[in-house]
Amino acid sequence: MGNTGYKSFGALELYYVDNGSPTGQPTKPNVVTDPDYIAPVLDTATCAPSTRYYSVEKKLSAKKNNCGTGYSGSTVTLTALPNQFVSTLSLTDANAQADEWLAANVQAHANLAGTCEVTPTSGGGGGSGCFIEGTLITLPDGTRKAIEKLTLDELLLSAEIETLNDTNIPDELYKWSSEHLSENRIVSPITKITKQIADETIIVNEGLFEATPTHLQLIQRNGFWRFIPLGDIALGDNLYTIDSEIIPVTSVTVNLEKRNIYPMTLNPFHTYFANGILTHNYKEAMHNDN
Repeated sequence: MGNTGYKSFGALELYYVDNGSPTGQPTKPNVVTDPDYIAPVLDTATCAPSTRYYSVEKKLSAKKNNCGTGYSGSTVTLTALPNQFVSTLSLTDANAQADEWLAANVQAHANLAGTCEVTPTSGGGGGSGCFIEGTLITLPDGTRKAIEKLTLDELLLSAEIETLNDTNIPDELYKWSSEHLSENRIVSPITKITKQIADETIIVNEGLFEATPTHLQLIQRNGFWRFIPLGDIALGDNLYTIDSEIIPVTSVTVNLEKRNIYPMTLNPFHTYFANGILTHNYKEAMHNDN
């Protein structure tokens, strides 16, 4: 750190006060715990203080990278305050210390202070978020049909959720939440359905249902109903059944075997029941050919 301008004493030696001659006793270390301790004294004549250089304000940003599937982290800035680092060599050295500290700590700071935001996905109706072959979809009369046997324009049992502005804009769906779930049963036609292959699916409650991680799913968490990517579902979340019952999520398993899946679009209403669980299938944008 260089000279501070203070002179300190490493050892103590006993002298006679009358003539200043040494007593001949051994010297001892000058330590704070010794009753005879002598504190450093300011002596800029013989201990000229070294020039000190203080760092300027520096900033470095990083993106939170520990969010769950279907979420992206916010960008957070870490600041090294003015004068936080000091050098007796140069201002460049002091600033380099600040840069080194920022680089070593910015990611941990971002992961702690950042927030997770839902990444817009294709969800249940956009082409990549969908249920696997064999999933039973409820029809208006209460019967169920395997998703792979559904046809274009076929009517499905849907649910109009109060307080929800049912939309095809994922960001708006993700913003919605409600402490209470009240719904009215309606019908909605299939406007598009295709067959694809998925490399990864999420299995909930030992096979209650299985869909891709980007599928848009209605859950209750911490007392609020909301929509999340299925890949973010967790033990303790709740699901809503066709019998208006609330059941807990007791297991979540990731499957990496290939599955046949059926992306499906409904319009004008976008909710339906898959294996008896209320889910969402936000519509793709409608095109006017006129």
